[in-house]
Amino acid sequence: MGEKVLALPRKRGLDLFRFAPSGRSLAIGAAVALVGVGLYALARESGMFAVETIQVEGATPALAAQVRQELRRYDGRSLVTVDAGVVAQHVDGLPAVRRSVVDRAFPHTLRIRVVPEVPVAVLRRGAESWLVSARGRVIAPVGLGTHRTLPRIWLPTGTEIDVGALLGDEPGALAARSLAAFVGSGFPDRITFVRALDGQITLGLRGGLEIRLGAPVDLRLKIAIAHVILPTLALPSRGGPDYLDIAVPERPVAGRNPQPAS
Repeated sequence: MGEKVLALPRKRGLDLFRFAPSGRSLAIGAAVALVGVGLYALARESGMFAVETIQVEGATPALAAQVRQELRRYDGRSLVTVDAGVVAQHVDGLPAVRRSVVDRAFPHTLRIRVVPEVPVAVLRRGAESWLVSARGRVIAPVGLGTHRTLPRIWLPTGTEIDVGALLGDEPGALAARSLAAFVGSGFPDRITFVRALDGQITLGLRGGLEIRLGAPVDLRLKIAIAHVILPTLALPSRGGPDYLDIAVPERPVAGRNPQPAS
C-alpha cells in the first residue's frame, strides 16, 4: 500500500495593500490638512481672535491699571500669536507684581491672574521713601508721611535703591524679610521701626517698647511668646520695661536700659 503524502496548507503572504489608505482617503486627508493650515493662517492674520479685552484678576484697581497699560502692545493682536509665557514676563516685571498666570480666553480676552507683592515697610533714606515687600523688593517711591501704619526701615545715605529690584545683602533687606513672619499676626500696625544690626532684629513698638528678636530664626514662635507677654507689661512711660528680649525664646527677659549718667 502506497503512503499518502499530506500537503501542508501554505501560509498566505501578507497583503500590505489591504492596509494602505485608498487614494480617496489620501485626498480627503490632504484637504483637511490644507483647511487646517488655512484656518490657522486666517486666525493669525485676521481679527477673528483679536485681543479686545485685557482682564486682570487679584489686583487692586491701581495695579490692574498698570498691568493693562503694560499690555497695551497686545491690543488687536491675534490670541493665536500671543505667547502666554512672554506676557507673564512683562507682567512679572512690574515692581508691584510677585507673579502672574496668563490665560488666552478665546475668542477675544487675555486674562491675567496676579499675585501682588505684599508691602511690609517703608524704606527711608534721608528724605526719600519707598515701599518694600516681604521679600525685600522695592515696590514704589512714596511720599513722606504716607503709609503710617507700616514700620520704617532706615537705610544709610549711600544705599543704592532701584525700583523693582530686590534689596541686596544690606541690613535693610534682612529687616524687610524678617517682617514677612509678622504679616497677619496683629503686629504690623503696632511696629514703628525695624532694625537689623549685626544680624540681630529689633522692633520698635508704639509706646516706646523695643522687642529684641535676635537672629531671624523661629520668628513665629517668638511672635507667639510676645503675644502672651505684652499684655502683662506696663508702658515705658508708666514705669514699665523699655525692652523685651526674646532672642532666646525659652528665656524671655524684660527690663529697662540703663540711664546715662547726668
